[in-house]
Amino acid sequence: MSDEIAKRVLETIKAVSQDRHKLVILLGVFGSGKTKILKQIEAESDAVYVNLNLELSERFLQLPASKVGDGVTAPALIGDICDQFSQGGKTLLIDNVELLFSPELSKINPVDTFKRMSRERPVVLALPAVRQGNLAIYSTPNSADYFPIPLEDFVVIEIEKE
Repeated sequence: MSDEIAKRVLETIKAVSQDRHKLVILLGVFGSGKTKILKQIEAESDAVYVNLNLELSERFLQLPASKVGDGVTAPALIGDICDQFSQGGKTLLIDNVELLFSPELSKINPVDTFKRMSRERPVVLALPAVRQGNLAIYSTPNSADYFPIPLEDFVVIEIEKE
């Protein structure tokens, strides 16, 4: 099944390459195989895999704690990460975005964040969430990291847990 989804994602990247926002959302719960699919796409294309939690955490360690949740620093760091990994406009395969839902970061909306980044290059955003209508739901109600994310008109490829 992951081969079919990887092929579909690659075809979708080509289809959105001329759009204003070149964002593809790969939606699935934890353990559904998003990482495996992204790594397969990286191996079969010129795309670059980015573990956002790792990259962002490393940069946060170099900053004073007051900068971490100021609402400006994290999006700027994400922009820097995208520019670093996407030299020449390479497609970004963004995985492990759980840190963005942290209350300490004021719950950064990953779709909005990568919508901006996808103006300059295609972005595949692996989102660990379930779909409810036109929303992706991260976590559970009453949880500190609960976050409903509007999916707007973006291409969403859903993965069922294997």
